[in-house]
Amino acid sequence: MAGRHAPTLHYSTLSMQPTSQAFLVQLSRSAAAVEASIADNCRFDERAAGERWAKFEEKLPETDPISLDDWAEANKLNYENSIIAVSLSVPDTFLAINQPAWLTGLIDNRTLVRLECLQSPLFDSSLSFDELQGLLVRAKAGEVDAANSVKNFVETWNKQRDARPAFATFYDEVKNEADDADWPHALRDRLGIGHYGRDGGAPLAVALMRYTLPEVLAAQIDRKLPAAYALPTVLDGGMHEFFFPAPKGHPFGATLHLDADKADWLTAEILHRRIEYKPEHLWKIGWINRAHRVKDVVLRESRDLHLYALRDACKRDDFGEEMLGRT
Repeated sequence: MAGRHAPTLHYSTLSMQPTSQAFLVQLSRSAAAVEASIADNCRFDERAAGERWAKFEEKLPETDPISLDDWAEANKLNYENSIIAVSLSVPDTFLAINQPAWLTGLIDNRTLVRLECLQSPLFDSSLSFDELQGLLVRAKAGEVDAANSVKNFVETWNKQRDARPAFATFYDEVKNEADDADWPHALRDRLGIGHYGRDGGAPLAVALMRYTLPEVLAAQIDRKLPAAYALPTVLDGGMHEFFFPAPKGHPFGATLHLDADKADWLTAEILHRRIEYKPEHLWKIGWINRAHRVKDVVLRESRDLHLYALRDACKRDDFGEEMLGRT
């Protein structure tokens, strides 16, 4: 496959301070695949503007060398202060500081889908999974009291949600997975949501949300925001091993499939501003209770396969660096 030997590598870290660059290069050589993946996400991201990195680096201590704890704390502060915004605030993703990553031209009627964790919404509404499932069935059958209960559930959920950017994909691209009987695991894997059901863990209740591009645009116009959509960057929540930045030549983000044999599938991913959920957006609910295998050597192999696919798609043999065989 083309791109397996890339002698000249381009890193976005050239816009960072020398101490940050040195830290990320060293971390990328870590024996821990998770640490190396996080470093690579920062090094390879071509969409995070220099101003955003400067704002991030302001939160680092004035020490040399930087430690992993220093970097993690700066990321935590940056994410809390600039991305996780209260419902009436705007995250950096949709402000001028991120203008190079804004996504424009999405003016068709395509449907978006997004997986949401139901743990907090169920708790806040004092409902069990089975109770909510029963309400949804009855509401779809036309029972008014059940429909009102679902409406109350969604309204309570909206009140508890912050304004962080929403990762979503196009329904027509993942239709097979969304329509599958085991859609929670099929979509979890296709969309690379590796922290859902990590190493098994306790069963996780999830919801599949479905809404349209015009609904997102209407929310933007209502709030008079400069942007409704953006391309995903590492600073929008991608400092984990399951994120992989796409090069500038790629039209969208590209999720890392959690089936190692399908890691070269480039599923479109976008960020959009917060919308108010409506009862009709809550398509169906289910459980994630099975672990995926993407860790350690499998993680490294999957990320390399994904990298080769991005290089081929964008004709960018200079993008990124293979993980396997690093010294």
